[in-house]
This record gives sequence, C-alpha cells and structure tokens, in this order.
Amino acid sequence: MDPKKTVAAITISIISLSIFMAIHNTTAENEQDSITPFPQCSIAYAPNFTPSNSWYWSVEEVMNGTIRGFDDRILFENTDRLEREDWPSALGIEPPCFMAKGALHIEGENVGTTYRPVVGFTEYSGVENATMPKGEVYLAHYAVPTTGAIWRIREYGVYPEDRTREETPVAECNCSREDVIKATLGRIEKGGFIEIESSLKTSENNCFELITSRLYKGPEGYLYVEFARVRGLDLIRVLMVMGRERGVVEAYSRALSAGGPLEEVNAGSWPEHPNTSACKLSMNPEFTPVNAWAGWSVRRPLGNLYVEYNDGLTIMPQFSPKNVSSENPPGALYGVDWPSRIGITPKCAIAGSQVAFVTWNTENATGAFCPTVRNKPCAINRQSPFLPGGKVYLATYVIPQANTTWVIQENLACRGWNNFLEPATCGKRETTIRGACTCPIGTVIDQLGDAINAAGFEEVPLEKKPVENDYFRPLSVKLYRKEGQYLYVEFAEVKGMDLVRVLMIMGNETVVKAYAEAFTAGSVEQ
Repeated sequence: MDPKKTVAAITISIISLSIFMAIHNTTAENEQDSITPFPQCSIAYAPNFTPSNSWYWSVEEVMNGTIRGFDDRILFENTDRLEREDWPSALGIEPPCFMAKGALHIEGENVGTTYRPVVGFTEYSGVENATMPKGEVYLAHYAVPTTGAIWRIREYGVYPEDRTREETPVAECNCSREDVIKATLGRIEKGGFIEIESSLKTSENNCFELITSRLYKGPEGYLYVEFARVRGLDLIRVLMVMGRERGVVEAYSRALSAGGPLEEVNAGSWPEHPNTSACKLSMNPEFTPVNAWAGWSVRRPLGNLYVEYNDGLTIMPQFSPKNVSSENPPGALYGVDWPSRIGITPKCAIAGSQVAFVTWNTENATGAFCPTVRNKPCAINRQSPFLPGGKVYLATYVIPQANTTWVIQENLACRGWNNFLEPATCGKRETTIRGACTCPIGTVIDQLGDAINAAGFEEVPLEKKPVENDYFRPLSVKLYRKEGQYLYVEFAEVKGMDLVRVLMIMGNETVVKAYAEAFTAGSVEQ
C-alpha cells in the first residue's frame, strides 16, 4: 500500500472521529439541558387537591391551633372586559407549586384599580381606585407555600353561583423558595422572553418582603414578574402582568406590587377629632338605611365577585306550636328604633335593625348567632337554647371603613311587629352606593360614648369581655347602667370586610348579660 495514501486515510479517520465526538458531545449537552434546564418542582396534597382559576382567593395557614390568613384582595372597576383566562398556563410560564391562583384578562379605559391585601387578618391599604391607562393587560397572582403545612384554601366564583370552594389539605412543595423562583424564571426565558430590567424600585412595608422583580420583552409583549414573601406566613406571592404596551404593564404592576407603599387600615392609635358632629355618611347617591329588623345583608364587589356579610342573629320565644295560636301568641318582635328615641344611635351605619323583644307565655327564649362572613355561611355557629324571657331591646348596625362600593339588601317587614306565627318579610330593597364615613371608627366610638353618658348612663365593670376570633376583632366593649336598666355596647371589626359591627342590648341585668354572651361577635372565655 502506498504510505502516503495510508497516512491520508488515517488523518481523515481521526478528523472524522473528532467531528463525530464533537457533534455527539454537543448533542448530549443539548439533550441534558433540555431535560433539566431548571429545578423540577412539584407540590403534593393530602388529600388530593387541584387549584382552579378563581376570581378571588384566600389562604390560611393552620399553625399549632392558630390560623393566620392571607387575602390578596384586588378590585377592578369600570372595565370593558374582565374575564378569567389562564394565560400563564397557556404560555407555559406559571410558577410551580402554587396552591391558589387568579389569572385574568382586563381591558378598558380609565379602569379603577384597588389593592387592599389582608395579612394575618390585618388589612393594608395600597392604591384605592387608581386610574389605569387605556389598554389591554393580562394579570395573574399566585400563592406558593414554602413549607409543608395545613392550609385552608378558599376559591371564590361569580356571585351568587359557585360562591366558594373550601378545602383544607396538607400542602408541601419539594423545592426551596429559591428553586421555585429559579424554575419560574427558567420557564419564562424558555418561553422566548428576554430580561430587560431587574430589581425594580420598591418600598418597605409591614405586609411583604420583596424578593425580586423582573421586566421582560417577548413575543407576547412586555411581562412583569414579582416574587414576595408574605410576612408572618410560610408563603410567597407571585405577581405577573403582561401586555403589548410597556406603559400599561408598568402602571398595573406598580399599583399591585407587593413592594408598593402599604398602610394598615387601623394602624396605631385612633386620631383625635374634636368636632365629632362632623361624623356622617358620605355616599353617592345619598342613602338612609331603614330599620331592617326582618333581616339585612351587605356586599362589596371584588371584580365580578361579591363578598357578603349577613349578621345572622335570630331570636324567638321557646314554645310548642300545640300551645299557641294567633289569639295566644308566645311573644312578639317589634320594629322599634329605640336607640334614636333616647339619642344613642351610632353614626355612619349603612344597615341595621332595632327591635323590642318580649315573651308572654314562656319563661325562656332561644337564640342563634350564625353570621355569613366573607361569603362563609354560619362562620360562627353559636346556639343559645335557654335565654331568659321577659323584655329586651336589641340593635345591630354595620359601619363602613373603606371608601368603596356597597350593595345593601334590606328585608321589608309586612308590618311593624311579628308574633312568630306568620311571615315577617313582604319585600326587599337593594341599593348600591359608594362612600364611607367621614370619621375614623375610633371617633364614632367616642361620640357614641359621649351620647350614652349624656343620656344618664354610667359605665360599670364588665365581668366577661369577648376576645378576638377568626372573623371578628372587638374594638370597644362597655356595659352601662341607669337606675335598673343596663346597656351593653360592642364595636367589633368584621375581618376582611372593611366593616365594623355594632351590637347594643338594653334591659335588666340578667337579660342583658345573657344576651350579650349569646350575640357577641367575639369569643367569650368561660
């Protein structure tokens, strides 16, 4: 064989082998990158649970018998389009391990945007009906757990159908917080988005600790993504905003950012307002509630969702139908606005009832406190089968704390009284208003206290004071006496509703104390 040909053949073989190895190695690396380009994160539930795309959601972490919650409350008004659309899933960029999500498609001119998150049942105020620039935008927000724990997850649909779905699974993600973020950013980059800005300017607040934020440009337009730790919970909030126009994306992301300025709605001490006569409802249109002693409820919209509060207080004589008749009724409930008659009506109420209750042919009464709070029916189920009979005056009110839209439904009584043998309601009135009280609730409380003192009542010690629970936080609880009459007055915050419930009871000492324990919004320690 010709030596030159042999050398040439060997050289060609070596070059071919080198090229083959180079191609093989490159292909292997690319295959490996395509298999594990970012952390493989997944979440496990016990029992099984699959999050849905909801209009509005809340999560609560159950820790050692206590519950701390997070409501990522976002409200849009004046929209031309507002619909659920799971666009991150369609693009393959949703974060792993989420247990609650809301993905929306929004379009309109001068869309009003409000952000009022609730953390640990303390409400924070961000933007309030801020006007967004005209345009189309896609929004998504998620709750991602960072440790294995029991979570109470609530998903809200469109009112009134499918109002709530509530599950309480153990949820655990197999990735750390850092890996969840890394996996999400990897999915975004794989989707063709290129980062153009990171670590955008933010403000410190008591609600969130911002971890990172990025702005991307991709085939679908501009994409803003943000990760923030929810203070006091093992949870991160993920926010995504996408749109064709950068200015629109930046406007929505600033309004809904966890890194924006947030203030506690009732932070610190109440401000002093010496001119208490200025406390009044500032509503559009003007509105005067009726004495809805046959029943009432208050709703506030969150997008296409309505979040409802219904006081759920019922009372009636304890009797057997065999022993009563229309000629011999067991008792009666009279719609009497007794607080106004003695000048002790609390200011700024948007709904309420005032009654006088009497029993005639029975020694005892029976009552129940079963309120609907944040659409949860019978959030507290307190039955009181043996209340003292006789005569007692009761009144309940709700006072708004936020300048927002309220939908008030009042049951209209058939007549001025009811004997518990015939229907009490013969119609309903529903009114939509927007506004709030011109004074903080602390001033309303002080003003009512002054009016009660002016009416001749003196404050006396209260043996049992209600304490905070998952749905109400007592703000002021006092007991008064005037000669043989006792008066109980309680103000309690309705958590997550921007409402304060007022309960007033008047009668003899035994009756007032028993009814106060039965109908208090708080929990009574035995």
